[in-house]
Amino acid sequence: MQIGIIGAGKVGTTLAKYAKDHGACVTGFYSRTESSGRESAEFTGTEYFETLDSLIHASDTLFLTTTDGEIVKVWDCIAEKNVKGKVICHFSGSLSSDIFSNWEETGAYVCSVHPIYAFSSKFTAYQNLTGAAFAVEGCRMALTRMQEFFRLLPNRIVEISTSEKVKYHAATSIASNQVVGLISMAVELMQEAGISEMSAYELLKPLVENNVKSIFEAAAQEESASCTGRKAEYRGCAQALTGPIERNDTETVRKHLEHMDRPQWALAYRAVGTVVTELAEKKHPNRSYETMKKLLGHE
Repeated sequence: MQIGIIGAGKVGTTLAKYAKDHGACVTGFYSRTESSGRESAEFTGTEYFETLDSLIHASDTLFLTTTDGEIVKVWDCIAEKNVKGKVICHFSGSLSSDIFSNWEETGAYVCSVHPIYAFSSKFTAYQNLTGAAFAVEGCRMALTRMQEFFRLLPNRIVEISTSEKVKYHAATSIASNQVVGLISMAVELMQEAGISEMSAYELLKPLVENNVKSIFEAAAQEESASCTGRKAEYRGCAQALTGPIERNDTETVRKHLEHMDRPQWALAYRAVGTVVTELAEKKHPNRSYETMKKLLGHE
């Protein structure tokens, strides 16, 4: 497999460096911005191709690592060229391989790969990519051919449905970006309570970290799992749940809502609180949360 990369930003540069470090053959880069392409090629010890045609000729697999908005434009361009038998793969989380319109007519094989990872730096992100899982979808031949690449990597590879790619991406966005938004809301509420921003972060840090750790702790059946060879299950969100909603403390929740000075905060509290109530019902199936649900659903 000879991998050519179109786009020399953080994702493309990270993947090239990471792939090479794990024994893959990366031919090099083509980029609309020559200086960026040459910089990435030098960093990864690969070649910079001055034309798209020369990159395509030297590669049997093309990684499209441009921004989401450019993927269609790049595909429309390369689809007019001789890409018969080549694997074309983009790395967008929000877009599926359906974006490669009329791919069958070109003779190419198409797929998408999404590392569940935040690419923070063009030159250092590859160092911590080992722990990330890769979600993949696309035509069967493309995924079969990509196995040559996947076998080189220590990462977990998870195949998802092309038709459900948007739900998958929404899930990753909630777990990443929207959790950050909720923490930001908590910090601002603490500031309104007279606590400095830095002190708020210090106070919330162990709370957030311990809650996340509790969710992803191995469940109690770890010992039996080790005997059977199965992986231990995670404790999960319901069992890790604590707080006033889980305790069915409607009076505390009512006070919280009364002191939400911004409408969007109250909406967020009610929306997430409703999900938390559903988790509480799973944790305590014999406890009634009807009053709590009415309180959180009241506008």
